[in-house]
Amino acid sequence: MMKISAALPMLLLALVLSSCQVPLKKRSVLVIGDSNGAADRGWVYQFQQLRGGGPLVNTALSGNTIGFTDDGNVERNTLENLTPYLRRGYAEMGAIDEILIGLGTNDCKQKFSDRHDQLVANLDTLLDRIARFFGERGQDLPRIVLLTPPPVGEDAQVNGSFQGARACTAAFSDEIRRTAATRGFCLVDWQQRPGDAVLEQSADGIHFDARGYEMLARQIVRSCY
Repeated sequence: MMKISAALPMLLLALVLSSCQVPLKKRSVLVIGDSNGAADRGWVYQFQQLRGGGPLVNTALSGNTIGFTDDGNVERNTLENLTPYLRRGYAEMGAIDEILIGLGTNDCKQKFSDRHDQLVANLDTLLDRIARFFGERGQDLPRIVLLTPPPVGEDAQVNGSFQGARACTAAFSDEIRRTAATRGFCLVDWQQRPGDAVLEQSADGIHFDARGYEMLARQIVRSCY
C-alpha cells in the first residue's frame, strides 16, 4: 500500500504534463528548407496532411542553403535571410512553437566543394542566431527540430551540380546528429529512415514524388511527435 501511495504523485504529475501538451495540429510551426520542402506536394505539404492542418509558415525555397550565396542569389542564403523568416513567422502566426530546419543538400553542391569544411560552422551560426533572436526579445527558444538531408543518389543518377553530394550529405548528417545531441534538439534522421528506400521514389536522385515526400513526412512524426 505504501509503495502505491508513493507512486501516485508521480502518476498524477505525468498525467498533468501530458494533458498540458499542445496538440500537434495547434502548434505554430516555422519551416526553413529547400526545394524538397517548397514543392507543391513536398514533405511540408505531406506533414500538414498528417497533422491535420494547423498554423504553419513555410519559408522553404528551391536552391536554399545554410550559408552559401549561389551566383549572387542572396535570397538562397539562410544566414542572410533568417531574421525575415522569423519575423514572418510571428507576423503570420502570432507565435512560433516549433522550427523545423531541413537544409544541407544544396550546400553539398559541387560548386561549393571548396567550402564544404564550413558547413558545420554555418549550422552552428544559424542555430546561435536563432537563439539570440529570441533571447534578445526575452522569449523562450522554440522547440528546434533538425532534419538531416535525405539520401542523395549516386553520381551516375544526379546531374553535374550534385556530383559528390551523396558522400557530402552523408558526412554532414553525422555532424547534424552530433549537433542535435549536444544542443538537445529533436533529430529526424532521413539518412537512416527511410534511408535509401526513398530514392526508389526519385527520378533525379535529389527530388521525390508524392509517395517519397510522404515517407519523409511520416518519419518526422515518428521521430519527434
